[in-house]
Amino acid sequence: MKALRSIIFSFSFIFLFTQLLFSQSYKIVVMPFDKLNKEKNSELETLTVGISETLSGALSTVDNFIIIDSDRVKRHLLNNASFKQTIGVNEEKDMEKLRELTKEKLDGDYIIYGSFNKIGSQIQLTAKFMEVNTGKVLKGVNVHGKYPDDIFMLQEELAKELMNRITGSTGISKSSIPIERKNNIEEYTKSTENYTAYQYYIKGRMEQIQYDVKNYPLAIEYYEKALKYDPKYALAWAGLSEVNALWGYQIKYANGNWQPYLKIAVEQGKKAVEYGRNLYQTHRALSMAYLNNSEFDLAQKSIDEAYRLNRQDAETLEIMAQLKNYGYKEMAKAGTESNRYIMECLRINPELIIARWALAHSYSTIGDKENALNQYMEILKVNPKHAPALHGIALIYYGKGDYYNSEYYALKTVEADPKTAQHHYTLALAYYQQGYSNPSKWDSAEISFKNALNLNPEYIDAIVTLGQTYYNKRNYNAAIAEFKKALAKDPKNDRAYNEMAISYYALGDYKSAERYSLLAVQYNPTNAINNYNLGLAYYMQKNWEKAIAAFEKAVTYDPNYENAWFNLANCYWFTNRFDRAYEYYNKVLELNPNNSEAQRWRDDSYQKMGR
Repeated sequence: MKALRSIIFSFSFIFLFTQLLFSQSYKIVVMPFDKLNKEKNSELETLTVGISETLSGALSTVDNFIIIDSDRVKRHLLNNASFKQTIGVNEEKDMEKLRELTKEKLDGDYIIYGSFNKIGSQIQLTAKFMEVNTGKVLKGVNVHGKYPDDIFMLQEELAKELMNRITGSTGISKSSIPIERKNNIEEYTKSTENYTAYQYYIKGRMEQIQYDVKNYPLAIEYYEKALKYDPKYALAWAGLSEVNALWGYQIKYANGNWQPYLKIAVEQGKKAVEYGRNLYQTHRALSMAYLNNSEFDLAQKSIDEAYRLNRQDAETLEIMAQLKNYGYKEMAKAGTESNRYIMECLRINPELIIARWALAHSYSTIGDKENALNQYMEILKVNPKHAPALHGIALIYYGKGDYYNSEYYALKTVEADPKTAQHHYTLALAYYQQGYSNPSKWDSAEISFKNALNLNPEYIDAIVTLGQTYYNKRNYNAAIAEFKKALAKDPKNDRAYNEMAISYYALGDYKSAERYSLLAVQYNPTNAINNYNLGLAYYMQKNWEKAIAAFEKAVTYDPNYENAWFNLANCYWFTNRFDRAYEYYNKVLELNPNNSEAQRWRDDSYQKMGR
């Protein structure tokens, strides 16, 4: 924005739109402030973002103001190649390009931009407010004072003066600003008066709004440093709480050890509210912590307060939507309260990742995989390395039986977040399924299952499926060893008992197969596969009556179980009850008219029936 400084604007007041501001919402883009000082100074560099973040936060407390998320500003304006290429060539064209991109990419109505200049122990802040459609500029706002002692007071003055210019108020006296609005601005800008704490908070916030697990450790580090310098910094406590709540939920979703994260998130959220009761951000943080910890009544109470303080904060609306998203099924249904909140949230910030993810998860829960996929893809436009979205896509393709694309996105998931066991497990599953047509994929599956178990040795599904991988590679003893590991951790795991039985069956040890199939049926008696494999163990021992009983249970629990019907027919054939055999071979052919073996033995049974 440095090339824009010498543009001379008319400072006439533009009040034609101010009455409309209170009848509808306006989207405001706050640009990073330009540092006029030439020397390199990391403290002042942070201030370029810090001032815009503080103004954004303070002005977001004002009715009818929707402040565009700073990460969207950075992505669509500051990092936009066409803007970078034109900036500095022609100052008027610079501003035209900025206005064009603001309208096209952010649907913004107004731009706040400005600069600061430190001279000795003094600093001056200048801001301007421009209408995007016309390019008209309000009278500029200038404040100055001591640096760094007055920086928070100056930002407060700047925010109030901008609000007065925008709303048509005059001056910054107490009588000119509604008391609650004034208190909110003051409490936000003076959440801390420690400049070092403020700088660390800004850095933490920049990491947090990426909404990606790889950024969370650094966000926490910065927030904790901020609190070291100011233990009562409400916004830093709120940031810590939200990051731990987000991180804990992601770990919970991935079946990891989430409890410590969400427990501390609640504690930190309470601290945030204690030190900043008039800040919607603190109540929002506490609500998120309660929500992700499944304390829904407390979450609702906190988010109601956040919503009272700011009805147009996208993150608050996302939590409102989540609290009405019963069983993850309501948000994706048009017309529900949850859907109305999430749509309003995405109207305000269509690139809010946590909102897109929540909506995608809801679509997936109700079986609308295409809309879920579309929402996940929208997230990747914002952050191509967003691990939860990549993982969601991998799972959708897996569910469709498209294991090639499942592998592709699972690989990207692991690249984005290699520290989550479930990501390696999903990749292993994609390899595993491809192994039936390309057995070399089972080697890759084995490696990925082991990677998952290195991260989470208690991952029972990974242990059992690793055992199945060994089984498919005909290493039956290795398979049995894995199933025993699973049963040592979960003695009632019917899946492990069933797979153990199959492995012994492959080794020709039908008595052991019977033993473990009985245990599988004991712990899950209505599972058709468990009963079928018990029937096979009896079948191979020629214990026909018990085999018949087991196969009959299998087809009771799954009437379309073709192999169970076929082997049930075989049992009757071997016991010379050809009429029943004929009946059940016919049942097989109803399910699969192309089963040549069933046709052969049905005809044989028919011939034998009359003898």
